[in-house]
Amino acid sequence: MLQAELISHGIGDTIFTRSRNLEQLLGFGKIYLKFEGGNPTGTMKDRAAYACLRVAKERGFGELAIASCGNFGASFVHLSRIFGITAHVYIPEKYHTPRISEMEAQGGVIHRAPGTYEEVVDSSGAEAVERGWYNANPGTPENRAASLDAYATIAYEIAERMGRAPDAVAVPTSNGTTLAGINHGFQNLLKSGKTTKAPAVIASSTDGGNPIVTSFLAGKRRIVDLRPDGITETAINEPLVNWKSLDGQDALDALWQSGGWAANITDEEMVRYSEIVEREEGLSVLPASCASLAALTYYAKEKKPKKGLDLVAFFTARNM
Repeated sequence: MLQAELISHGIGDTIFTRSRNLEQLLGFGKIYLKFEGGNPTGTMKDRAAYACLRVAKERGFGELAIASCGNFGASFVHLSRIFGITAHVYIPEKYHTPRISEMEAQGGVIHRAPGTYEEVVDSSGAEAVERGWYNANPGTPENRAASLDAYATIAYEIAERMGRAPDAVAVPTSNGTTLAGINHGFQNLLKSGKTTKAPAVIASSTDGGNPIVTSFLAGKRRIVDLRPDGITETAINEPLVNWKSLDGQDALDALWQSGGWAANITDEEMVRYSEIVEREEGLSVLPASCASLAALTYYAKEKKPKKGLDLVAFFTARNM
């Protein structure tokens, strides 16, 4: 079982707690926090990286290519040693992530590549095919399936700790894979009779631009990419801003299937909620990850949930 395998390597089984401090401060529902900072490289990406590495190993690959702005590459490099695979990390030239030295120290091979992240996904994938490496990038059928199963374990952990499914889960959203995977997990639990409901999933992203959120708020069932020059990227929103979400259709489908919701969050709000979480709960959470808690406040105002509703803010990464 993937969940047990992940836990055996120190991945998953992360912090899950009810925040009575935030409940008193914000004044709506029961607020639970699911924090991925305890994973080996400090983010939820360790779950998907492990699952994709397992696929690569099963298929006999000794090297792989992955495009990353930092965190996903760090996950692949760190975990690749378990499988005896060399990870080639392609980083867009304009990014200067502090994790490069960490990846190199752990045996990762760094390639600086021209173009946007989305363009580097395409170019690194093509180079992987040319060189006979595994293409570990999001968007391929095998990586999509592996990642959805990996992120489904987040739903299983939440349900196990609560003894039930919550009413809503807010998820910081970029490519959409994590949100789709969490919904996939709760839908699995519902179909197997292990829960009596599946929660509404809430896509929380940046007002700098994300096609999942813009498509949902426009009432669209098919995702519509944004223009590359139509997004505004900052040091705060970089984990979320996106003009082409590689698993965006899966995430958009999850929003409609679950009766979910979506919200654009400003950089200022992300920073403010990160400070609140550190002050009230002692958790050092990446500001972009706190878009989920900000989105819950908007969800509460929009939906006016009754007192006592179970609401989960999912935090994807610790503040590096």
